[in-house]
Amino acid sequence: MRGFFIPILMIGVGSSLFFGFTTDLMDGINKVSNDIAFLDQILSNAKELKAVRNTHLEKYKALIPEDLEKLNKLLPDRIDNVRLIIDVDNIAARYGMTLKNVRVKSDGGKAPTSLGTSDKPYASVGLSFAVSSSYENVQRFLIDLEKSLRLVDINSVSFTAGDKDFDEYQIDLVTYWSR
Repeated sequence: MRGFFIPILMIGVGSSLFFGFTTDLMDGINKVSNDIAFLDQILSNAKELKAVRNTHLEKYKALIPEDLEKLNKLLPDRIDNVRLIIDVDNIAARYGMTLKNVRVKSDGGKAPTSLGTSDKPYASVGLSFAVSSSYENVQRFLIDLEKSLRLVDINSVSFTAGDKDFDEYQIDLVTYWSR
């Protein structure tokens, strides 16, 4: 009986060691192979993104610097209130006008329509000012403002009659910048 018991005991111990050890080892190997497959997918995605980035970078480098400057003026990546006022004042100076009572209003001067951050890719800033001039000069000023590279929406124009041909015009406008 003793000769029969030892081989069965050895087979039992061997089987439990084999299945206990290899099951844990196989679970670890499966986990590592799943991680490798996941990381390979991430690496593949990164290579695709790099190729897309390189394509866009080549297109960006191919832009003429003057065109890029015009694009940045049309929709700048940040707002410079002083530069905005100077640009509008330079247009007004062509017609002998100077800006008075200049006020800058963040977010276009509008009340927020929702709480939290905006998901819009752009933001706006409002500018309000007064000029004194003839109707014809103000009309030409507004046409030049419309033709300027800076993207501008005029919200309102109001006036107060003045002496002779000079009236006071109050102008409210909004300009935009990308976030």
